[in-house]
Amino acid sequence: MVIDCHGHYTTAPKELQAFRDMQIAALKDASAPAATLAAITDDQLRESVQPQLKFQTDRGTDVTIFSPRASAMAHHIGGADTSLAWTRACNDLIHRVCTLFPKNFVPAAADALGAARQLHRRARALCPRDGLRRMQS
Repeated sequence: MVIDCHGHYTTAPKELQAFRDMQIAALKDASAPAATLAAITDDQLRESVQPQLKFQTDRGTDVTIFSPRASAMAHHIGGADTSLAWTRACNDLIHRVCTLFPKNFVPAAADALGAARQLHRRARALCPRDGLRRMQS
């Protein structure tokens, strides 16, 4: 088995970036509406990871340890609540992609000011119990 240990979700649906843009706008203008993440369907997620699946085929890898796009995390923007909401939204999409494609992607959590909480959540709530077994088989 060939494992790509450093894959980032660079092709997430546009709704994710729209959520981040709304967060940033709300930080600049208190009268701006609160940021809400629009619904993202499983079909949108499937379509969005097609480039990563092509990379796997082209490069001869079997599975990718998959995490949010590092350059987009920007934890320096806003405070702890803003950063944690953004991190959670990103991590939730990673989880959903990995659930849709369990043979291709293994989830990795993004870091934030609440990193310990996110890593705990990732380990307990979002990782399947058979995650290690799945990688070994």
